[in-house]
Amino acid sequence: MTLNWDNVLEKYRDGAEIDSLPGAATLSVSGADEEKIYVKHRLWKDSLSRTNLERAIEMVSAGTMTRTAADFIDQYRTIIADERPTTAATVLKDLGYLD
Repeated sequence: MTLNWDNVLEKYRDGAEIDSLPGAATLSVSGADEEKIYVKHRLWKDSLSRTNLERAIEMVSAGTMTRTAADFIDQYRTIIADERPTTAATVLKDLGYLD
Protein backbone atom coordinates (compact mmCIF):
# COMPACT_ATOMS: atom_id res chain seq x y z
CA MET A 1 0.00 0.00 0.00
CA THR A 2 1.31 3.44 -0.89
CA LEU A 3 0.00 6.90 -0.18
CA ASN A 4 -1.97 8.00 -3.23
CA TRP A 5 -1.00 11.67 -3.47
CA ASP A 6 -3.46 12.32 -6.29
CA ASN A 7 -6.25 11.41 -3.84
CA VAL A 8 -4.69 13.69 -1.23
CA LEU A 9 -4.71 16.60 -3.68
CA GLU A 10 -8.25 15.87 -4.80
CA LYS A 11 -9.53 15.74 -1.23
CA TYR A 12 -7.52 18.55 0.37
CA ARG A 13 -6.34 20.98 -2.32
CA ASP A 14 -9.15 23.43 -1.54
CA GLY A 15 -9.25 22.64 2.17
CA ALA A 16 -11.50 20.40 4.25
CA GLU A 17 -12.86 19.94 7.74
CA ILE A 18 -11.88 16.58 9.19
CA ASP A 19 -13.03 14.64 12.23
CA SER A 20 -10.49 14.69 15.01
CA LEU A 21 -9.35 11.65 16.94
CA PRO A 22 -10.88 11.20 20.40
CA GLY A 23 -9.15 13.64 22.74
CA ALA A 24 -7.57 15.64 19.91
CA ALA A 25 -8.35 19.24 19.04
CA THR A 26 -10.58 20.20 16.12
CA LEU A 27 -8.54 20.36 12.93
CA SER A 28 -8.92 21.82 9.46
CA VAL A 29 -6.92 21.12 6.35
CA SER A 30 -6.37 24.44 4.61
CA GLY A 31 -4.87 22.99 1.42
CA ALA A 32 -2.39 20.64 -0.20
CA ASP A 33 0.25 20.84 -2.91
CA GLU A 34 2.84 18.46 -4.35
CA GLU A 35 4.98 18.52 -1.19
CA LYS A 36 2.75 19.19 1.83
CA ILE A 37 -0.66 19.07 3.45
CA TYR A 38 -1.40 22.35 5.22
CA VAL A 39 -3.31 22.15 8.49
CA LYS A 40 -4.66 24.66 10.96
CA HIS A 41 -6.03 24.74 14.45
CA ARG A 42 -7.49 27.71 16.23
CA LEU A 43 -4.07 28.42 17.82
CA TRP A 44 -1.59 27.43 15.10
CA LYS A 45 -0.89 26.62 11.45
CA ASP A 46 1.54 24.00 10.21
CA SER A 47 2.14 21.43 7.48
CA LEU A 48 2.78 17.72 7.08
CA SER A 49 5.43 16.65 4.62
CA ARG A 50 4.58 14.24 1.85
CA THR A 51 7.87 12.39 2.36
CA ASN A 52 7.15 11.61 6.01
CA LEU A 53 3.55 10.57 5.34
CA GLU A 54 4.61 8.29 2.47
CA ARG A 55 7.29 6.68 4.62
CA ALA A 56 4.77 6.08 7.41
CA ILE A 57 2.27 4.43 5.07
CA GLU A 58 5.01 2.20 3.63
CA MET A 59 5.82 1.07 7.18
CA VAL A 60 2.15 0.51 8.02
CA SER A 61 1.84 -1.58 4.86
CA ALA A 62 4.92 -3.59 5.81
CA GLY A 63 3.52 -4.19 9.30
CA THR A 64 6.31 -2.33 11.09
CA MET A 65 3.90 0.40 12.24
CA THR A 66 0.35 -0.07 13.49
CA ARG A 67 -2.86 0.84 11.64
CA THR A 68 -4.50 1.83 14.95
CA ALA A 69 -4.52 5.63 14.94
CA ALA A 70 -4.06 6.11 18.70
CA ASP A 71 -1.00 3.82 18.80
CA PHE A 72 0.33 5.16 15.49
CA ILE A 73 0.91 8.60 17.06
CA ASP A 74 3.81 7.50 19.30
CA GLN A 75 5.31 5.34 16.56
CA TYR A 76 5.17 8.22 14.07
CA ARG A 77 6.86 10.55 16.58
CA THR A 78 9.58 8.02 17.38
CA ILE A 79 10.22 6.39 14.01
CA ILE A 80 9.23 8.96 11.36
CA ALA A 81 9.39 12.51 12.74
CA ASP A 82 8.26 14.69 15.60
CA GLU A 83 6.11 16.54 13.07
CA ARG A 84 2.61 16.91 14.51
CA PRO A 85 2.13 13.15 15.00
CA THR A 86 -1.47 13.47 16.23
CA THR A 87 -2.28 15.60 13.20
CA ALA A 88 -0.60 13.09 10.89
CA ALA A 89 -2.66 10.27 12.41
CA THR A 90 -5.85 12.31 12.08
CA VAL A 91 -5.21 13.05 8.40
CA LEU A 92 -4.18 9.48 7.56
CA LYS A 93 -7.28 8.15 9.31
CA ASP A 94 -9.44 10.59 7.35
CA LEU A 95 -7.81 9.29 4.16
CA GLY A 96 -8.61 5.69 5.15
CA TYR A 97 -5.08 4.46 5.86
CA LEU A 98 -5.56 4.08 9.63
CA ASP A 99 -8.31 2.62 11.78
